[in-house]
Amino acid sequence: MNAAATALLLAAGLVAFGWSLHRRLAPLRALRRVDRTDRLGERLAGLLRFGLGQRRLVDREELLAGLLHVALFGAFLVLGLRTVTLFGVGFHAGFHLPGLAPASAAGRGYLLAKDVVVLAATAAAAGLLWRRVVTRPARLTLSWEGTLVLGFILALMVTEIAFDGSERLAGGLRGFDAGAPAGSLGALALRGLPASAARAVGVGAFWLHLAVVLLFLNFLPHGKHFHVLTALPNVFLRALPPASAAPRTLDLEAEGETFGTRTVADLSWKEGLDVYTCTECGRCQTRCPTHVTGKPLSSKLLNGVLKHHLAAEAPGLRRPARAEESDAAAPSSAPPALVGEVVSPDAVWACTTCGWCETSCPVFVENVPRIVDLRRHQVLVEAAVPDEAARVMKNIETQGNPWGIGSNRRADWAEGLDVPRAADGGEFEWLFFVGCAGAFDDRQKKVTRAIVRILQAAGVRFAILGEEETCTGDAARRLGNEYLFQQQAQANVETFARYGVRKVLTQCPHCLNTIRNELPRFGGRYEVVHHTQLVAELVRAGRIAPGEAALVAGRDVTYHDPCYLARHNGETAAPREALAAAGAHVLEMARSGRTGFCCGAGGGRMWLEEKLGSRVNRNRIDEAAATLGDGGGVVAVGCPFCLTMLKDAAAETGRDDTLRVLDVAEIVADALPARLAVPEAQPEIGEVGT
Repeated sequence: MNAAATALLLAAGLVAFGWSLHRRLAPLRALRRVDRTDRLGERLAGLLRFGLGQRRLVDREELLAGLLHVALFGAFLVLGLRTVTLFGVGFHAGFHLPGLAPASAAGRGYLLAKDVVVLAATAAAAGLLWRRVVTRPARLTLSWEGTLVLGFILALMVTEIAFDGSERLAGGLRGFDAGAPAGSLGALALRGLPASAARAVGVGAFWLHLAVVLLFLNFLPHGKHFHVLTALPNVFLRALPPASAAPRTLDLEAEGETFGTRTVADLSWKEGLDVYTCTECGRCQTRCPTHVTGKPLSSKLLNGVLKHHLAAEAPGLRRPARAEESDAAAPSSAPPALVGEVVSPDAVWACTTCGWCETSCPVFVENVPRIVDLRRHQVLVEAAVPDEAARVMKNIETQGNPWGIGSNRRADWAEGLDVPRAADGGEFEWLFFVGCAGAFDDRQKKVTRAIVRILQAAGVRFAILGEEETCTGDAARRLGNEYLFQQQAQANVETFARYGVRKVLTQCPHCLNTIRNELPRFGGRYEVVHHTQLVAELVRAGRIAPGEAALVAGRDVTYHDPCYLARHNGETAAPREALAAAGAHVLEMARSGRTGFCCGAGGGRMWLEEKLGSRVNRNRIDEAAATLGDGGGVVAVGCPFCLTMLKDAAAETGRDDTLRVLDVAEIVADALPARLAVPEAQPEIGEVGT
């Protein structure tokens, strides 16, 4: 081999790659700073599981495609050493890495592993090429780039096999060797040629292999396959719980603070890395309620638009070297506004923040916080708010609830029940945070009363706030009104502190998510559980013993997982345990658990008209009806919004007589004895939930 040619090829390739990488990453240095270096142990564990372990690529729905990608990823990890070796061979024919001499046990073991992954990668690349060009799943976008990259991979594998086969023939090895299967196949393919021709094929394959390696490397920074380089860092730098379930908290009093995202310059460097890392695999679309029902929002397409826009605006993005640097040195013109000029407003307001896109993304691209930040600028700066959202925000501001019903009626649901209030001064273990729907929505009041019945039957010491309770501000925050949310958050923290609250019980997953994951940023830290979690714990502890609920006797039940309980807070087992305790025979919908389908109400969409595409709640009720069959049955829920949306969908599709939508608490309360002697107060329950 020619050392000078190798050196020239390597130097040119690496210099060009370094320059391309520098230009591609330069815009990130100009974007908003965020810290993603905390909790190092969790980040490393996640990198091993989701990055190197490729955990999210292997799912039951697309098992084969996932395994093919894993095969390619594993091949590149193993073949990294082979690439270094081949460049070394370019300088010296006998080069090998320390400890991997071909004659040693370690060397033979590595060469066997190398050959196995070469064959696996060849089959995987061919399979993915067939899938991309011939079968073409709907979530994939056909592009020349994807086809070219698979061509690069096949070229690397074929040239490796040809070079190795030529080397074996040159060494007199012509038969098949199980310890070198790929090289043996290469030798078998070449052995019919004259020795000089076989040698020429080997030399040509060697140089072509090195050239393709460097060409592939330099191609990566210029297209969507940049994720090959950024995926592992992006996994390491992912948002960790509970931050992953909450948008960033704005400092509304800071001078010069940008309220939300107006232009690409307002993105954080991590959001820039996210759009670089999007693989455009389309997994985010498969169960996205907006995309599935024909709304103009696709996380994949949005990431692509922002990626190209970031590249186009890169020359005008720069961070001043010194804080005191004059404004005269700033770019002469600001980038265009994202909403309206780059991104459709309809796309921004369509999101239900269900979290499917982030749950399904194999490289942990964070889409929901970016959507919320785009809304924030529209609300806080532009005052460009849908009329329905403006009414909801006004209602929360004036009456402490989205309905706008007088706050003095917040405890009307408790009429006739002996429900203690925190203001009464008695001791209590749990604060039952009823929530706005549980207090004001006539249908949800029945669920609230059912929960009280269960708590009283179990002798749980609880209290409510009554008129002192106010909205958590979840809908306001996700609709973009961070100012109103922070007002509500501070009010709740102060009220909880006044009564020494340590444990909070909620019936609404949105309340649970806000109190558990967002109030800690305002000084409020509590043990927070959903009512289905507490019910399941009460059953396990023997504090209640439900029989078979008449509501489900002889009827099949399917359970709809609320997004903010299952995906955002990881609870899928407790509701099913509670239903089983009440004698319910649960049939699972195809989209269930953490992969469940949204009802359409999250992200403030509960309050907005659904004018585009088909209705999300009808899509979900259709699936429930198909699961239960012609005889119908019960659709069990654990969220006030889900109850409203699915009940309405059942009515709108003419299924009132066959589908009954009930909360888990209603079913469990129905399974309790008709007459209950309230037991003496029981000892405190241990930590409940996730």
